Amino acid sequence: MRSAPSPVKAILPFSWGLLLAAEFFAVAQDAGPAAVPVGKGAYAASIPANVALDGRTQVNKAAAFDDKPIYVLNDDGRPIPSNHWDSSLIYQNFGVGLWSYPLEVNTSAQGFQVFYPTAWNSEGRDMQTDHPLQISGKDFAPTGTKAKDWSDWMVNFRLGESADKYIDATLGEGMPYLWLECHGVAPTIQMDAPATFFDAKGAAVTLPATGDTIGIEYGGRDYAVFAPSGTKFDADGTGVAVTFPSVGSFLVICPLPAQKDIATFHSYAFAVPRKTTLSWQYDPGAGTITTHWKVDAEWLQLTYANGKSVPPQIIQGWLPHHYRNNSAKLDFNGIDYPTARGTMQCAAGNDFTLTYPFAGVLPNLPAPKSTGGEHDFNPARLQAALAEIAAKPTFGGDTYWGGKDLVRNGQVALIARETNDPSRDALVNALRGELTNWFTYTPGKTDHLFAYYPKKKALVGFHSSYGSEEFTDNHFHYGYFTTASALLAMQDPAFAQDYGPMATLVAKQYANWDRDDKRFPFLRTFDVWQGHSWAGGIGSTNGTNNQESSSEATQSWTGLILLGQALGNKDMTAAGIMGYTFESQATMEYWFNAHGDVFPPQWKHPITGMVWSAGLNYGTWFTGDPAWIFGIQWCPSSPGLSYFTRDPAWARQTWDTMLKEFAANQAKDAERHPGRATKDADIKSFDGDLASYLLGYVLMYDPAWVDQKLDELADVPGFAHNPWLANIYYMAHAMTALGHVDWSCHGDTATAMVYFNDATKVHTFVVWNPLPTPQTVKFYDGTTLLGQMVAAPQALTGTSTLTPGPPPPR
Repeated sequence: MRSAPSPVKAILPFSWGLLLAAEFFAVAQDAGPAAVPVGKGAYAASIPANVALDGRTQVNKAAAFDDKPIYVLNDDGRPIPSNHWDSSLIYQNFGVGLWSYPLEVNTSAQGFQVFYPTAWNSEGRDMQTDHPLQISGKDFAPTGTKAKDWSDWMVNFRLGESADKYIDATLGEGMPYLWLECHGVAPTIQMDAPATFFDAKGAAVTLPATGDTIGIEYGGRDYAVFAPSGTKFDADGTGVAVTFPSVGSFLVICPLPAQKDIATFHSYAFAVPRKTTLSWQYDPGAGTITTHWKVDAEWLQLTYANGKSVPPQIIQGWLPHHYRNNSAKLDFNGIDYPTARGTMQCAAGNDFTLTYPFAGVLPNLPAPKSTGGEHDFNPARLQAALAEIAAKPTFGGDTYWGGKDLVRNGQVALIARETNDPSRDALVNALRGELTNWFTYTPGKTDHLFAYYPKKKALVGFHSSYGSEEFTDNHFHYGYFTTASALLAMQDPAFAQDYGPMATLVAKQYANWDRDDKRFPFLRTFDVWQGHSWAGGIGSTNGTNNQESSSEATQSWTGLILLGQALGNKDMTAAGIMGYTFESQATMEYWFNAHGDVFPPQWKHPITGMVWSAGLNYGTWFTGDPAWIFGIQWCPSSPGLSYFTRDPAWARQTWDTMLKEFAANQAKDAERHPGRATKDADIKSFDGDLASYLLGYVLMYDPAWVDQKLDELADVPGFAHNPWLANIYYMAHAMTALGHVDWSCHGDTATAMVYFNDATKVHTFVVWNPLPTPQTVKFYDGTTLLGQMVAAPQALTGTSTLTPGPPPPR
């Protein structure tokens, strides 16, 4: 028998080994996750331990969020969507607040609540949701919902009790049906008020009844319920018990605009959508963006016409931003619905085409020229402002304020290039240093980095802010990075080559246009059907989502266009044009009610500061000051916001309205707080970045007034030495010479615009050419060729003379 080893000899070496291993592990932990190279940049392969720490608990909020459970039927590793109308299905046990329009659907242990909102509350803030249809099943006790499948504007999910007792539900945005496929469940439909019933011809029915259709008049609304042929509908207390025949076990719930429409809806009810797909094409020569909407459907029960089965088609609704400026044909069928976004008009089919004009965007304007006016451009003043910024460039440390500063510094760097300013190199170097810092990660780095979420499939920047680690406001934050990268790439080809791939990944976090790139969900923050982005990463506790700053959302698309042009990525550019076109149109419809027929009569405010799934909010997340409610829709200032001034008279009226709202708010504040100083409704009452947003809006339709105010306020605190105003000074004087956008004209490149000066009757054709070689650009008035120009490489070029000739006189 061997003797026991000496404790000292046996234990000491083993203890040293443990200690060394522990020290190595600690160093490895401190070093953080590995770096994933992208060009000359890199991101963290997973979330570093010391980012996004909760100030009270020191819990890593980002890691906790990536570990947060998701409610999907088959978690097969595909990218998980967020920031959508249906996000509660994935991030909550029971999906709620599913505003598909015209329905809202909630789920609970009691089954489905199906609301058909047709009126607004007394303030016009929310659509009223009352008297739902409660759909459940006899002895059915669901424990939660799980998303089963999703595509561009529809979702399929399961409300289940067990593997053999569940209901699969399908909802599509703008589709006036809820499809319920029942498995082991005998459904019931309950109402909380008396109901009457009618058949497919509108005739009154007394239960029991047998067939594939029954109408319900209840709570001041009409519904149709479609089911397999031979279904029996029995009275069941305050509701209806459904008994399916031997073949088929589904219900289709349909809100009816009127009882007479039940036959029309019967023709399409049995076709259930299985997949929705949006595609788009940008035509530079025509100056158009064309979108194609495809719905793949299959029959739950075959439908026949003239004795022959017909292809499954669906009824699809369209909102004002879809049909207002669309030049393609939509065959509306006379079925309309009220929604929180105005009147939804319907058409039947599987393939739809919508086409819109696109007049171009620019990163900025050509250098101002002297006009000889009283408040003429002063090159020395601009040079002094640029020198002051170059001497002490400032950048915030989180992705929102840091992103804003990146764009501000990118704007002045471009201005310095256009004016051949001596501060140009310093400004470019500062911008390059900050962006490359953000786009570079090495293990151990704790800020100015991007990290990948391996479970949720996302790339998030740190330091995060305002919940961005949970995908909130990601298009705002990273839209600034995308725009700033484009502004630098056009001046620094080496940056474009080395860090363009990293900038592309950051852009894909919010706007992944490449369905084959499975590192991110498709178009994370953009609702393709609603036409605007959603800011809430996982929605609110009641399931609804919201967006505050429409203009920062639009900038996220402008940045995509510009970066796509700078990197020669045509797919990125086309995606940016699609998003920009829809987001800008949605802004005018749903934030500003520019045509006067979207807001309800109960809404007594001129605009909304936030759009919610269910309605409107006249405010912001940080203040109720009307100057900010308007101003947050006008930031940051750039030619990309020119859509606000398609109608200069409307733009001026909107400005006047903002001042009146501000004055009224100041008066109310004085009543609430006697003795407190109030501010005048005048531009001098607004300083800092807000001043730049307000002046940046006005300069697009009245640049001479902005020239005057900038001279008058040059030495006023809040305006003097304000780094936000260098770009405003430059743009205002450039616009004084250019005039206004001529929306009837376009160039055959995405980064060209045409201006017309009403005083001089002169057109100016402007091109931003990010290429290292000259670019020939053709210009059109509609379909008429006006001529062409040669744009200088990596510069903004403006000319009033085209070859072969000038545009026709106006």
